[in-house]
Amino acid sequence: MASCALFASGFSILEQSVSGLGRGLAGMTASTDDPSALYFNPASAAWIERPTMVGGLHLLTGDVHVHDEGSTIPGHHSGDIIRQTEIPNFDFVYPIGDGLTLNVATSATSGTATNYHKDWSGRYFGIDTSIAVIEILPSVSYRLTDTVAVGVGVMFDYAKMKALQKIPAGAYFDPSNPYGHDAKIRSEGDDYAVGFSAGVVWMPFEGTKLGLAYRSSMEYTLDLDCKIYQIPEPLGTALGTGSSYKDHAKMKLKMPQNVNFGIQQAITEKLTLMLDIAWTDWSVMKEMTTKFEKGTLTGKTSTSVMNWHDSWRFSLGGEYKLTDKWTLRLGGTFDERAVTKHTNKVCELPDTHRYWVCVGASYQLTKQLRIDAAWNHLFFHPGHAQETLAEGQYTKGCYRGYTNLYSLGIKYEF
Repeated sequence: MASCALFASGFSILEQSVSGLGRGLAGMTASTDDPSALYFNPASAAWIERPTMVGGLHLLTGDVHVHDEGSTIPGHHSGDIIRQTEIPNFDFVYPIGDGLTLNVATSATSGTATNYHKDWSGRYFGIDTSIAVIEILPSVSYRLTDTVAVGVGVMFDYAKMKALQKIPAGAYFDPSNPYGHDAKIRSEGDDYAVGFSAGVVWMPFEGTKLGLAYRSSMEYTLDLDCKIYQIPEPLGTALGTGSSYKDHAKMKLKMPQNVNFGIQQAITEKLTLMLDIAWTDWSVMKEMTTKFEKGTLTGKTSTSVMNWHDSWRFSLGGEYKLTDKWTLRLGGTFDERAVTKHTNKVCELPDTHRYWVCVGASYQLTKQLRIDAAWNHLFFHPGHAQETLAEGQYTKGCYRGYTNLYSLGIKYEF
């Protein structure tokens, strides 16, 4: 379960709410009637008075190509790098009484999946890469007064990584053709981490809701099982490895803390306007370093320099209650890139500014059951990336394209 890194800044995943995506996630931090807001603010459930379940499924498709910009490493055009991906979410709120609720939310919170041509110019940095972080978030919401609620949650996260790339083995025995004798390395590993979230919702005036929430950073040490194979015979004989060998490696991955602020303002009985602002501490991503136990062909250490900066997301949207059964939604979002310049962009995690256009609707099928649907189209600002081998040869390209997100979900009150 992973999403292309280009869907949200860095490699965040924001498919936690079908209804929220219908308005570009505007107002999620200030929500008081939707269990799928728990990821954004654990205080949001304090006004829910009946056991309520929300489930959603999100389908991500699109077309993103890399256009070469003078790479000195020879290779083929990469083609479309996006995989079709399905991402679920599930949330449940159980009211105890007197404004106290016990809650649980599950979703993917971070991830990337890129799939390049096996012989593209950046094959030594990444061909097939996926990182997925799955979260279970139990939380407690408590209404202090009729207008103020607080909430806290514990984040239990599981991270898994898979990667395939090539090694320029020809550089070791055929200097005249260093990129004509490639070996391959396939890596896979996982780890667990624990963090916390906290939030508050305040209704200062009738029809006005304000929300503020915090999610802590998480750090993983991925234990990677690696297989290096298709080693050319002259090199395998010289190294004593034969055509393949196995290795073990560790890679540290630190996920950022973030702060969300949201507003919901009722304009009329039918129309509500909403705003969300999110800050994410992507500056923790200085580099990604993999340390191998043997390092016979890979070297003991492999480092990708990141030097990302903090990013902001601004969402503006609204809901209009058309009838007793139909609710319509519309929104737009600007999601700032986390990279600072193209030399700090890595091919495994392409990143750029994103502009979202979002529409959605809900239909109250019965008194207890509501159907939600949303569609998001993401426009990408052209993004550039460059990675360089130790010998000074590099791959350099411009990422262009779009993604579409189709979401369908239900809300059921017991």
